Amino acid sequence: MLVDADEFRHEASEVEAWWWWGRSPDSGTGVFVGLELRGRRFDYWAGLVRTDEPYLYLEELDGTGLRQGLEIKPPEMWADHQCDVPFRQWSLANEAHGVLIDDPLDVLQRPYGIPTPTTFDIEWYSTVEPTALSSGYEQCGEVDARIELANGAISCCGPGHRLHVWGDSCSPLPVAIVAGGRRLLAPYRRPNAPGVVQVLTDRGWFVASGGL
Repeated sequence: MLVDADEFRHEASEVEAWWWWGRSPDSGTGVFVGLELRGRRFDYWAGLVRTDEPYLYLEELDGTGLRQGLEIKPPEMWADHQCDVPFRQWSLANEAHGVLIDDPLDVLQRPYGIPTPTTFDIEWYSTVEPTALSSGYEQCGEVDARIELANGAISCCGPGHRLHVWGDSCSPLPVAIVAGGRRLLAPYRRPNAPGVVQVLTDRGWFVASGGL
């Protein structure tokens, strides 16, 4: 049985991760945030995908600067992840420099692109009770996101999903992607491990298994 304390850190776990995803109703815009803790060190990712626009990608791998709760302040960026109401509402924010990348798959090798200052302001609300997993849980909901870029603001409001897991492996599990329809790629790198290709489709966010 899940309890409110499960929303927060499990100090006895070597690895723990929180993930949030959201998209517009037509899947033309999508946003994600991921935080993985290993003791006092962490990996952090955030991204924005849009139809016919470059991929906005942020990462801080093997970072230091973990503050109280899930606030991080490594050099040259800041992010926080606040549980406002357990299993009901989260507030996510960051201030950082990301890169705009024309070919998202370039992230898996070298995430070189056009540097851009950005801020994320995301409210995540649940719409159903969480579903327990072997070492964590997942939950469906809605997001209300605003991403500030140098040339203006992008809004993303619509269906959302989140995952909180702890234990030996904290990566979202891959699934097969059905051919056809819209696909927006949002890959991210992992330290000392293969990169992961996320895909936003008309049916929502997935982690790609095998070829695209």
